Amino acid sequence: MAKPFDATLNQLIDDHAAGWARFLCERLNLPFGPVEVLDTDLSTTLQADKVFRLGGDRPALLHLELETGGRLGIPRDLLRYNVLLGHQHELPVHSVIILLRRQGNPSDLTGQLDLLGRDGRPYLQFRYGVVRLWEEPFEPLRSGELGLVPLALLTDEAAENLPGAFQLVEERIQREPPQSEVVIGLRSAAYFLLGLRYDEGTIENLYRSATMLEESTTYQATIRKGEIRAHQRDLLRIGGRRFGPAKPEIENALRAIVDCERLDRMVGRVLDVATWEELLATQ
Repeated sequence: MAKPFDATLNQLIDDHAAGWARFLCERLNLPFGPVEVLDTDLSTTLQADKVFRLGGDRPALLHLELETGGRLGIPRDLLRYNVLLGHQHELPVHSVIILLRRQGNPSDLTGQLDLLGRDGRPYLQFRYGVVRLWEEPFEPLRSGELGLVPLALLTDEAAENLPGAFQLVEERIQREPPQSEVVIGLRSAAYFLLGLRYDEGTIENLYRSATMLEESTTYQATIRKGEIRAHQRDLLRIGGRRFGPAKPEIENALRAIVDCERLDRMVGRVLDVATWEELLATQ
């Protein structure tokens, strides 16, 4: 992943898939059901952000895209993903995009794409969901599904009293066993997501002023550990599809790499090399 929050957020969603799917179903007014995370590769050059399969009497797919920029043309991309997923799985597909910051709010994201024919009338109408995260209420995110807790920090309500909101989020995280994988994932996500809205100085001040936090060095080590594990997980997932499942010695060698910058370079090369060995040779 090119951006640190991408890998962290993808791991957060994988670890809390049911919670994320429930949140999306609520926003789309869809009945919730058993959840399975599916492969997101649609072609050799195209990959959706996340795809969930909803089981039950009327199975369907939930297609999620996460966006931070403000480019135009996203609805057509959503339509392309939607059609490819529907063709691939032969199931209805409900697409939704989460806009993570106010600057990334293009004017053509209206929730419906109308394609007009030569006669000027729509020959195809495509409906999709749009969640503007800054408009979401803080408390339901903070106290609701565990995997969505870090998102509460990007709401406008949190911005009105960011130190207070940060402490409330940390209180929720501290209910989990200390140093558990859940805590590492939530704190890593919160750290990197804050960078989408706030400058580095503001974020550092949060960590210095929050009295319930561990010592800064310990906290930063936790964040770093979460980022490293997210990169390792992405490499095993993507590399497994490209080179085949990693043998135990390959997986052990990969997990022994704790240089985050090197892991990031490996993620960037995974589509350019032919074997696990070549990938591990990345310096």
